[in-house]
Amino acid sequence: MASYLSPPLTTRDEPMYAEPAITVRRATDSDVAGLAELMYRFYAFNEEFDPSWATVRNLREAVKEHAAEALRDPSSIVLVAASGNSVIGYLRAALEENRLLASSRMLVIKELYVKPEHRRAGVATLLVNKAIDEARKLRAGLVAVEFPSANKIAEDLYLKIGFRPYLVRYVKEA
Repeated sequence: MASYLSPPLTTRDEPMYAEPAITVRRATDSDVAGLAELMYRFYAFNEEFDPSWATVRNLREAVKEHAAEALRDPSSIVLVAASGNSVIGYLRAALEENRLLASSRMLVIKELYVKPEHRRAGVATLLVNKAIDEARKLRAGLVAVEFPSANKIAEDLYLKIGFRPYLVRYVKEA
């Protein structure tokens, strides 16, 4: 399995300080605690963009179960970005199929989160690129992403790395 590593972060004029390389890989059971913390942050962060994303009261407990379930789900791909022994970002995607479309298989990125102190360093791009590689292995013709429509940070990121608008979803409270 290929591993994605970040380039060294040094220049010629600066002394080299050992910053651990960033590795992107499939999540394992040993990642559940770190993954649950990042999932908590993901949902709490997205709650700010739309009241429909209001989280459950027991979010801290619920994300532990959510993380463990995602690892067991055969249609789910969970990737982590790690720096040393620390999980600094994650991506969760699900394979969807529609046999009526020529590109019948689509990998949909449902969750992507990188700790704030590691943003703007290419970590999200590493996670997305690894997801695209996983999509190819699964013979998925498309990779899509879902996020709250008011999250312009996510929109800018995905446009920057080559995604385009594809599907619009509107909601109304019942």
